Amino acid sequence: MTSKKFTFAPESTPLAGFTIKRGIQRGGFGEVYYAISDGGKEVALKLLHSHVEIERRGTELCLNLKHPNLVSIIDIRHDEDGDTWVVMEYVSGATLDRVLADDFPEGMPIAEVRTWLAGLAAGVDYLHDRGIVHRDLKPQNIYREAGQVKIGDIGLSKIITPSQRGAQTESIGTIYYMAPEISRGEYGPEIDVYSSAAIVYELLTGRVPFDGETTAEILNRHLTDQPDLSPLPRSLQPVLGHALAKDPAVRTASLGDLLVEFDSALAGHPPVAPQQATPTPDQAPAPVAPAIQQPQTSMATIAEQPSHSRPGQPPPQRPRLFVPVVQHGPLAVRNISLSQRALESSAGMAAAILFTGILTAVGELTGMFSDTGETTPLTAVAFGLTTLIGSWALLVGTKAWEGTGPDSLSMRRLSLMLLGAGVGAAGWWLHQVLLVDLPPLAASQTSGLVDSIGSLELVRDKQPTMAGYMMFFGLLFGVRRWWWHTDGFRPKRLRVLSLLLTGSVSSLLGLAIQFPLAAAVGWGVGIAIVVQLSAPWIDPALRPARLHREEVTHG
Repeated sequence: MTSKKFTFAPESTPLAGFTIKRGIQRGGFGEVYYAISDGGKEVALKLLHSHVEIERRGTELCLNLKHPNLVSIIDIRHDEDGDTWVVMEYVSGATLDRVLADDFPEGMPIAEVRTWLAGLAAGVDYLHDRGIVHRDLKPQNIYREAGQVKIGDIGLSKIITPSQRGAQTESIGTIYYMAPEISRGEYGPEIDVYSSAAIVYELLTGRVPFDGETTAEILNRHLTDQPDLSPLPRSLQPVLGHALAKDPAVRTASLGDLLVEFDSALAGHPPVAPQQATPTPDQAPAPVAPAIQQPQTSMATIAEQPSHSRPGQPPPQRPRLFVPVVQHGPLAVRNISLSQRALESSAGMAAAILFTGILTAVGELTGMFSDTGETTPLTAVAFGLTTLIGSWALLVGTKAWEGTGPDSLSMRRLSLMLLGAGVGAAGWWLHQVLLVDLPPLAASQTSGLVDSIGSLELVRDKQPTMAGYMMFFGLLFGVRRWWWHTDGFRPKRLRVLSLLLTGSVSSLLGLAIQFPLAAAVGWGVGIAIVVQLSAPWIDPALRPARLHREEVTHG
């Protein structure tokens, strides 16, 4: 809100049927108030000050649109003085620019960015499907209320079919997010893609892709400079480079496509250069979608002035294009609610009890707990309980990180390593309480790479110490990619090759720290079997629907 006073004071009634409660925002096109109708409905009233005809035409286009990601326009009214008012849905949630400034000044986590992008894509694609371009997308016009992303200020929207040509020839928009072709009077849907990509860039980095000391400098950078992609996560650099392309004909075609490319990049797919036909001298490449050509004017005619300075841009980079390959794998970014994580973790833990019991029974019958082929119930109990505790730790630990994308891998490994150390301590304690020893060290284990940490022994009397247990399980949990065993989007419910690899890793760890090989392989493979069978698995054909449901539920 600016420091200037609003035209109308609280409790005034300039528009029949509504009582103003407070001013919300002042802008180049008018003032917005929070008001209450005579019937008690909360609304936002927008008083148009300048360019009334432009705003009125855009508002009329959207008067009957209904979409959960758009701020609804209720009516257009005129007061006794002939002033034009737009009656809109009141959104109590914070605007995206406030969320960014207050909570994420250095940039948002990728999962949070995707939530905003998904809502933005749904709302803007709805407009584009009806032949309407927004033309003024910016963080100040995007809200989130009760988890639902909403796009507001659609009064600047314009029909984008070539037959609909208005008299308006001025450049509209906020300079930080303004597509270069607006300087040529082109208003195709690609300008909304460009603006949205600039917003996503800011959400990820905390700064806009182009900045300068003056409006003219910023506008010139939009026209001539390539965006600096280096502050972005490496996997997303080609995605934003594609969407911020200067030429609208090669820019990402829609926000839905941008979301697909975003998810595909996070799933680990490398960029692939698209196959493009080379135009003949008398054949220019066709644009992605029809754009309106209007008489060329300065972009600064109505563009907002920069309100603050941002760091200058490093040398330009050439953006790379790629064709997205859709795969919903363990590194896909998903909006998984806390309740869903808790439910799936609980279900997995319950199933783990059953599968651990079966595995332990098979082990006791086959004599896998003793090098002599004989076993005791307490040996089986110790093995089963340790396996169950380890499985529970992995099911809960990996579920907490599920859907957070590849940028969380280092923290995933660290957290799982700490959980593994805790499992090791619990396993050692169980064996002490039950007075059960592990099978003796094999002849090949007379020495290891590590048998102590300083004065802390890992082995004593041919049995692992508590530190030895913690070292083995900590390394086992930290080295293996356990999210590939438990994620709902893993390739298969049970992968035999993964079990063999886990057995090999367990054997190598046993040799390295003198942990009994039979126990090391038994626990490694046993836990891998239990978690794969217990963790929920979603058939690949059903994953797009699951992603959509998670997006709708999360808002």
